[in-house]
Amino acid sequence: MGRPGFQFLGPGPWPFAAATSFLGLCATFFFFVCSGPIWVFWISFFFSFGLGVFIMSNWGSDVVKESTFLGQWSSYFFRVYAWGFRFFIFFEVFFFAGLIGSFVYCAVGESSIHGVGFWPPRGIKPLNPGKMALLNTAILIGSSFTANWAFWCVKCHNLLNFNMGVPLWELTGGKKPASDKLSESVDTFYYQSRGLLALEITIFLGVCFTILQAMEYYWASYSFADGVFGSTFFLLTGFHGLHVIIGTIFLIVCWFRLLYFHFSFNHFYFGMWAAVWYWHFVDAVWVVVYSLVYIWGYWGYV
Repeated sequence: MGRPGFQFLGPGPWPFAAATSFLGLCATFFFFVCSGPIWVFWISFFFSFGLGVFIMSNWGSDVVKESTFLGQWSSYFFRVYAWGFRFFIFFEVFFFAGLIGSFVYCAVGESSIHGVGFWPPRGIKPLNPGKMALLNTAILIGSSFTANWAFWCVKCHNLLNFNMGVPLWELTGGKKPASDKLSESVDTFYYQSRGLLALEITIFLGVCFTILQAMEYYWASYSFADGVFGSTFFLLTGFHGLHVIIGTIFLIVCWFRLLYFHFSFNHFYFGMWAAVWYWHFVDAVWVVVYSLVYIWGYWGYV
């Protein structure tokens, strides 16, 4: 009997445990909305969040062991993970579409009440889109280019063996020059070093975005409790900031994996592919958020 190409891995508790952790986080958010930061909220939050961190770290560790060290991934298994991640991004699109739709719905509802309703509501001074938000937009757009640079370095790193070398002049797409410098060959370490550098820049930009976003929250003249504008603003930008933090951690893990040659010759680089696509998704969401929440939301105030 021929092999189907799939590898059946041993059962693990991580999917059920992860669902339990996310259910606890949803209950925690329910406690916060209904009663505020009471003691039940803090107990539920620390337990659910700690359980989630423990589960994700161990689940990711098992995936790295199965794919890199045990060699239990086939090309078919890689496709299953790739399509699973695509469906995850598809789910995230609808998640943010619901949050953005709620903001637009509230804004149009308030603005349609001529002479009575205002958006943003009176008494709320929205953040200027030409200051911190514009800087954060430039940071995320720039990090998208560096993330792409890191991905292509990892892709080239994956195609070269340790004993293989490619003349540098071939990378330029031109003819062989007379310069001895361009006649030198590059190996897998060349792409590894540049991939690490590109990831370091991307991680630094992600950390800068998170810090600037926290400073913007501190300087804001309104809070989560200031009506529908404050709640939708902080809910939308807060969840996006959470995704930026998760994406930054994702890239840090990829940096260490690239450092220890997990993406070396003919090894799957699914982790790097998923991290870069996730980062591009976060960048695209921020462009929409900046256009609607910051620019359009500030327009009514002016």
